[in-house]
Amino acid sequence: KEVCHMWEIGGGSTLANLLDVPLTDSTVKNVTVCIVVDMSKPNEIFPCVTFWMDRVRARLREIETQLRAKPATAKVMDQLRDRAKKRFSEKHPDMVGEFQRKMMNLTGINVVIVAHKADEFAEKDPDMKKVMGRTLRFVAHTNGAGLVYTSTRDKQSMLNLKKILNQQLFREAPVKTKVVDHNKYLYLMVPSGADTLKDIGQPPVQPSEKDTPLDLWRKAFEGYFGTSPPLTMGVAALPDVDTKGQFAEKAVDEARGHKEHALWLYKESAARAAAEAAKATSKARPAGGAKAPSGSKGSGDKTSSSSSSKPSGDREKRRAAAAAA
Repeated sequence: KEVCHMWEIGGGSTLANLLDVPLTDSTVKNVTVCIVVDMSKPNEIFPCVTFWMDRVRARLREIETQLRAKPATAKVMDQLRDRAKKRFSEKHPDMVGEFQRKMMNLTGINVVIVAHKADEFAEKDPDMKKVMGRTLRFVAHTNGAGLVYTSTRDKQSMLNLKKILNQQLFREAPVKTKVVDHNKYLYLMVPSGADTLKDIGQPPVQPSEKDTPLDLWRKAFEGYFGTSPPLTMGVAALPDVDTKGQFAEKAVDEARGHKEHALWLYKESAARAAAEAAKATSKARPAGGAKAPSGSKGSGDKTSSSSSSKPSGDREKRRAAAAAA
């Protein structure tokens, strides 16, 4: 039996380097990356998709460097890119023209963009649905990825995702169903290689000389859904968390309380020991093995910590005699 191992990257973009664990030079031939976006937060979708596509490409560059260092695996990534091209028909318009070929940048591995909670988008304005759908289609198509809208409230949409994953992971029959009419259908589905730039159309913004096609779709997207802060990577970007009282587990809280009390006792004991040691070294020691002044208190008495009291005249004379001896 063939088994699919599912890895979920926890921590969002802040721990994006965890992608290095499942995506390696030994798994790159049969891996599928699912980029899941939340349709209930539309302004975050574009930066999320582009961030993870860039992260996937960065990881693939590292893997390609490792593979090319060995003669036996030097051509693996070239073979994967050729395999990705075969998902497109030989006469696919976006794989023939010079301009179109420049826009197509296939990763070589299986990538699926999963637009989840699509039911939250049901009541949106038709123009918003149109821009959302076409923007995601453009990003998916130009990267050689698939696109599927899903919701746990819609059984068919989850079956669509399962079909696409089964095709990519277990080499089942290719999924050829293409659903892109946002006016008729809420749950879109576009398998890898099934779309075209002509069907997607042009972004509804005025182009400039410096804008790339992706920049134009970003502007169109932000014009309808607003902007979102760029995603950041690294542990430093993680939010601060107050661990005290965070988990309502009595046994854990009691154990932590005992440890904190023990630590407090240790610190207090260490502080007293340090103070007594400092006080002992500050006193003048008798020379030549002479006994300590007879007026000192017994070990059972408490020593005074007051520094303002002065020794009596007799004590001064005895100390002077002991020092002279």
